[in-house]
Amino acid sequence: MSEKKAKTQKTEGKTAAPQAEAGEEDEPLSQFSLFEGDLVNRAFAGLKIGSRSPLDLILRMIIVIGITWVPMAMMSWHVVLPPGAPAQLNFFSDYAAYAQFLIGIPLFIIAERVVGEATMGAYRDFGSSGVIADEYKAVFKSAEDEVKALRKRVFPEIVCIAIAYILALSTILPELFWTSDMETWHVLKDAEGARIITQTGAWLMLVALPLQNYWWIRWVWKIFIWYWFLSKISRFKLVLVASHPDHTGGIGFLSEVQAKFALVILAYGISNVVATIGYKIAIEHAPLDLPPVWGPLVGFAIIAPLLFLSPLLLFTKQLKRTKKRALAQFREKAMRNARKLEQEWLATPYDSQRDEVARSELNQLNLLTTFHDRITAMRVVPFDLRSAGQLIGSAIGPMIPLLPYFIEVPEPLQVMLEALTKWLPH
Repeated sequence: MSEKKAKTQKTEGKTAAPQAEAGEEDEPLSQFSLFEGDLVNRAFAGLKIGSRSPLDLILRMIIVIGITWVPMAMMSWHVVLPPGAPAQLNFFSDYAAYAQFLIGIPLFIIAERVVGEATMGAYRDFGSSGVIADEYKAVFKSAEDEVKALRKRVFPEIVCIAIAYILALSTILPELFWTSDMETWHVLKDAEGARIITQTGAWLMLVALPLQNYWWIRWVWKIFIWYWFLSKISRFKLVLVASHPDHTGGIGFLSEVQAKFALVILAYGISNVVATIGYKIAIEHAPLDLPPVWGPLVGFAIIAPLLFLSPLLLFTKQLKRTKKRALAQFREKAMRNARKLEQEWLATPYDSQRDEVARSELNQLNLLTTFHDRITAMRVVPFDLRSAGQLIGSAIGPMIPLLPYFIEVPEPLQVMLEALTKWLPH
């Protein structure tokens, strides 16, 4: 009986351990997300492309492009333009349309996966690194549920859609009612001289442009949720270590997370800033010294990186306090050790045994020097130059195509660009 019982216990022990391990594996580290379960992802899930796999991302891009750019291209394909017609009458000469619908929205779709993984990783790092003090762990866990409730709210989605339509209407309708003689592929004059909106322009105003606007306005809401979360965490008592190897007390991962938003800056810069300014310069021939031309470029290059770096200043107070406290404690203990070493080694007669002990303590003093350098190198703002460079580069990068308008282009390159534009329809 005893052998049988022992075998049974042994068998149960063998099965119990895997079950415990399986339970640990099945328990998710985090369900933190800025995107899961919102309006867009529920719609894609209904189309069976709700995952973040590369194939599903490609299918999402195809669907969005198929709703926006493709119908307008089909409507414009058979439009017959008279010889020498202005470029603004040709849909296929509208560089803004290419940038907004063929580049901008796909980049936003890719950015959702990149930023989603980064923010989820930051939540896990907060929970597993020991940065959150014990008395705040329960509140920290509840933050996940609050973020979930925010991202699933319907009212913010309705507001985003309303703003998207307001912006679209305010973009196209002024062309319909203004008294200028300028015509575009959005708005033309009929035989009687009355301004009418084209079929392609109507699709742009009612479908394509609202969808494109909604996509970046939706990102504004997601960024607000993330900043709200960071603001809440910054009010916790954080366990920061001045000598941490990341030079930011143990929260250096936040710098890497904010750097991932560079893709959002790039997408917005291409679709909403450079595309619009490029159209003004290339098609409308707006002068370069006009403030509405250079102003948005300069403003975007400065404001966009600051927008994603400034939330990290929420942690500066605690980081500064941690560094100041660590330096004060270090100076006190370093002075005590240094005085003891001098008294035992310099102020006493030579003793081989005592001298050996003093040499060991001298090595410890050298280690203290390295320790001091690490504390003084601690940053009081949790971002590094590499992350800042990524954000700045993503704001300036979209402007590269506009350089030919500001600097003289070599003749061979100019000939090449002219040859490429000849492939455009009409």
